[in-house]
Amino acid sequence: MNQDIFAKRRKKLLKELGKGVAILKSPPSQTRSNDTEYNYRIDSDIYYLTGYKNAGSAFIINPNDKENVYTMFVLPKDPERETWVGRRLTFDQNIEKYGANKCLSIDDFEKAATEAMKTADTIYINMNHDTSNRHKMMDMFQNVKNIVQREGDGPLRIEALSSITSEMRLIKDAVEIEAIQKASDISAEAHVLAMKNCKPGKSEYQLQGIMEGYFLQNGCKSVAYGSIVGGGENATVLHYENNDSEIKNNDLILIDAACEYDMYASDITRTFPANGKFTDVQRALYQVVLDAQNATIAACKPGITFEELHAIDLKILVEGMVGVGLLKGKVKDIIKDETYKPYFMHKTGHWMGLDVHDVGNYKKKGKSRPLEEGMVFTVEPGIYVSQETDAPNKYKGIGIRIEDNILITKEGHHNFTRLVPKEINDIEMLMGESK
Repeated sequence: MNQDIFAKRRKKLLKELGKGVAILKSPPSQTRSNDTEYNYRIDSDIYYLTGYKNAGSAFIINPNDKENVYTMFVLPKDPERETWVGRRLTFDQNIEKYGANKCLSIDDFEKAATEAMKTADTIYINMNHDTSNRHKMMDMFQNVKNIVQREGDGPLRIEALSSITSEMRLIKDAVEIEAIQKASDISAEAHVLAMKNCKPGKSEYQLQGIMEGYFLQNGCKSVAYGSIVGGGENATVLHYENNDSEIKNNDLILIDAACEYDMYASDITRTFPANGKFTDVQRALYQVVLDAQNATIAACKPGITFEELHAIDLKILVEGMVGVGLLKGKVKDIIKDETYKPYFMHKTGHWMGLDVHDVGNYKKKGKSRPLEEGMVFTVEPGIYVSQETDAPNKYKGIGIRIEDNILITKEGHHNFTRLVPKEINDIEMLMGESK
C-alpha cells in the first residue's frame, strides 16, 4: 500500500488523540523450538497506522511533539545477525520508506516513551497478546504520574488504542476493499479447486494442501485462520482442526478456509458432497441453509442492523428445520426457547478486515448498530447435526455451513465471494465436470 494511505490514517488518529499520545510496541516473535520461530505477524493496529511488518519495533505518535509527531524504533543494523535473518534498513531508509519524522534504535524506546508520557493527558497503548509489554506500560505510566503529579500535569489515564482504532477500522477505504477483494478472489479460486479435486478415498489434508498451496502460488503468504476441512461427522465441529480423516463416499465436506492478502483477510465456507452428488437428505438440509443465507444477504443494506439480519437468518433456518422434521413445534416458540441451539449455536456473521474476526462494536448505546457504507462482514448460517444429538438418524453426521463476505455499499451490498458455487445444481455440475 502507498504510504499516503498510512499517513492519512495517522492524521485522523492525531485528531482523535487530542493531548494524548499513542505508544505502540510490536509483539515479540514466538519461539517454535530451539532457535526456530513461528512465522511473524505484526499487530494489526500497528500495520493499519504505519504499514510496518517487522518484529523488534515500536512507535510513538505524539501530537504534543510538533517536530517529531511520528517516531519509529527499529532494530539497528547488525551485519552478523542479518546474515541469518535478513537485511535491515538503516534509520534514514526507514524514515524515507515509512514517512516517519524520526527513527531510532529499539533500545531507545522506553526512555522516549517515558518522556512522551510526561506531555500527555491520556496514554494509548496497543493491548495485544504481549502481556509483558502491557504490564511494563502500566508500570511506566504509574512512575510518570508519580514524577509529574506535583506539577499538576502529566497523564491522567491509560487506555487501549483500540478505543479509537476499532471505529476507524470498521469503515473500510477503497484500498482496503481492493485488498479484501483480492484475498477473496484467490480464496474463491482455491475453493473451486478443492471441489474439483475432491473424491472419496482422499484425505482431508490433501484438500487443505491444494488450497493452501494455491494461496502461496498467488502471493498470499498466510492463511487468514487455521483451515477447516471436515468430512461427515467432522463437519459438525465448528472449529475442527485435525484435517486428517479419510473422505468417505457419502460424506458432506465442509471447508472453511481462506487467505490473507497484504494483511487483509477473507473468510469463505462451502459444503459439498464428496462424490459430487447430494443425497435427498443432504439436499433438503443444505437447501434450508442456502435459503437462509440468500435471504440474509439480500437484506444487507445501509441502515439494517446485525440483529435484524440474524433474525432473518434464524427464522428461515428454524422454519426449514421444522419443515424437514429436524425440529418439532411452533417456529416462534422454538426461537424464544432457543431449542434450535443444538443445531445452530452461533451468530449469523462477524466483522472482517485486517483480522478475520475484526474489531468494532456490534452495538451502540446498548442497541444493535445500523450497518453503514464501507462495513465488511460475513454471512454464515449453518446446521450441525452431531451423532450426539437427539436428531433423527438420517440427519446425524451432517454439518453444513455456507459463508460469504459482504461489503455494505451506498446502493445495498457487494458479495466479495460470490464466484464460489453454492447452488446445488452449480456444485454438482462443477464436480461432475472434473470426474
